[in-house]
Amino acid sequence: MTSCFVNPKHKPTWLQPARLAIASWAAVIAVGDHAGAASGRNQRAVASVESRASGAPIMAIVSLRSQRITVYDANGRILRAPVSSGQKGRETPAGIFSVIQKEAEHYSNLYDDAYMPHMQRITWSGIALHGGPLPGHPASHGCIRMPYNFAARLFGATRLGMRVIVAPTDVAPVEIAHPALFSLKPGAGAVAATRAAEAQEAASKADQARLAAVRPLKKPRGR
Repeated sequence: MTSCFVNPKHKPTWLQPARLAIASWAAVIAVGDHAGAASGRNQRAVASVESRASGAPIMAIVSLRSQRITVYDANGRILRAPVSSGQKGRETPAGIFSVIQKEAEHYSNLYDDAYMPHMQRITWSGIALHGGPLPGHPASHGCIRMPYNFAARLFGATRLGMRVIVAPTDVAPVEIAHPALFSLKPGAGAVAATRAAEAQEAASKADQARLAAVRPLKKPRGR
C-alpha cells in the first residue's frame, strides 16, 4: 500500500508517513499553471474536517487556486482553513517543501518588521506559513497567511520536517494498492504505532532543544 495525489472528489484515506516520498513525487506531477490561484475565495471557514481523535500532522497541502490549506495525519484529513498567498508579481512558489524553522514570535527582516506570528519557515529565501490578515484573495509578499487562531493551533501540533506541498490546483492523498508494493505483516501495525509514538516524543524533545538553541542567534534573512 502507498499513496498518491488525485482529485479530492475521491475520498482520502489512510496515509503512511514512511511513504511520503512517493506521494510527494506524485504531487509534483500535479503542479502546473498558477492561473487559477485567485479562485475559490469564498471558502473562508476554518474547519476541523474530522470528528475523530487526530494524530500528529504529517503533511499540509496548500491549494493556490482555492486559497486553502488542508492538513493530514496518518489516517486522513484533520484540519482545513482559508489562506492568503502571494499577490501578483510576488506569487508563492509551487513545489514540495518541509518546515525548516519555527518561531512563535517572528518579525520580518525584509518588510518593516511586519509581525508574522507562529511562523513556520519552508524556504530560506523567505517563504513561510504564519498568521495574518485574510482579505479573501492573494495579498502577501509570497508567504502563506493563515487565520491567527489556526496558525497558533497548527504551530503547536507540527514539528520540524513536516511536509508542505504548495500546488496550483486541488490535490489530496488517497490509498492505492499494487502487487509489487510491500504489505504489512500481521501485528505489524501495533508495533509501528508504538514506535511512531516513541519517535514523535523524541522528535518533539529534539525540536524544543533546537528552538531553544537558535533563539539567541541572529535571525536569518527572510520574510
